[in-house]
Amino acid sequence: MLTDRQKLILKAIIEEYVTSNEPVGSKALTEKPYLSFSSATIRYEMQHLEEMGYLMKTHTSSGRVPSELGYRYYVDHLVIRDSEVTELYKYVDDIFNDQYLSKEEMTKKIANFLSELTGYYAAVIGMPSDLAKVLKLEIVPLSENEALLLIVTSSGNVESQRIIVPEGYKMDDLMRIISMFDTAMYNHSVYEIRDVLSKEAAKPRIRQMVDFRDDILNFMIKAFSRFLKGETYDSGLSKLLNQPEFQDRKVIQKIIQAINEELHKAAMGSIDKGIQIRIGSESLCDGLEECSIISIPYSVNVNEMGTIILVGPTRMNYRATIPLLEYVAKSMTKLNKR
Repeated sequence: MLTDRQKLILKAIIEEYVTSNEPVGSKALTEKPYLSFSSATIRYEMQHLEEMGYLMKTHTSSGRVPSELGYRYYVDHLVIRDSEVTELYKYVDDIFNDQYLSKEEMTKKIANFLSELTGYYAAVIGMPSDLAKVLKLEIVPLSENEALLLIVTSSGNVESQRIIVPEGYKMDDLMRIISMFDTAMYNHSVYEIRDVLSKEAAKPRIRQMVDFRDDILNFMIKAFSRFLKGETYDSGLSKLLNQPEFQDRKVIQKIIQAINEELHKAAMGSIDKGIQIRIGSESLCDGLEECSIISIPYSVNVNEMGTIILVGPTRMNYRATIPLLEYVAKSMTKLNKR
């Protein structure tokens, strides 16, 4: 159990180290107006914090740096959301209120904005559309022998593909077979589509139209596979690797591999409730021991959800990044209007 004085000193050390990336000594702390303790008292408390595992002493300096345990205590008990970060919310609003941007362009801009502002790696990940249902298969004739096939889901996703009418067939034949699939697949989730397609393709009336069947089935299988994978928009890997902690080539390779694993898990896993902050070894990914990962779920609508991830050094500016990510996640509902 930390005393109030120890909490105040630990908080001051972490926030100083976040800014300077240099071991913090008692002299630097005595210069802070809100720490009205003597240098001897601060050194005494720093020694106790080190013995309890909240601080570490480096070999190159008499100062201390936070340990993983120190960061965890700070995030759980001491961090105060920076009120000044609200000034940045207007830039988030500008992105979501831009009428000339598509949903994809907005999402990319949000990832870029988070990375540019923090200097860390940012990713906006769309979860697999397992809740989405097929609403419509539609054919749009482009000419006598060419048409556009559209697949529309309840989450607002649309896939399109040009279809060539094979020699010996007419546009009416193509529209008839699409109508058969449309009726069979209506209101089925995208996870059920493979089974539905297999059953329908085996029916005699569809098997007679071999050329159409193969072209259409191949397109629809690929289209629904894309729905299931979700989308990932990321930015700032080079910024993350420019942080002073990550200059070793072997460390860089591990970080890149670990981030890829993290993105895969986020894209295919369940959505967490609320913001999650994993510090160092808590990530369970080899290579991210010097990193912190903040993830927060978002919801565009009942069928479209995802996760926002920020990866930075363990000394990341938690007091600013936490409220910023919370505001961005809350604002993602505005994508529903696109």
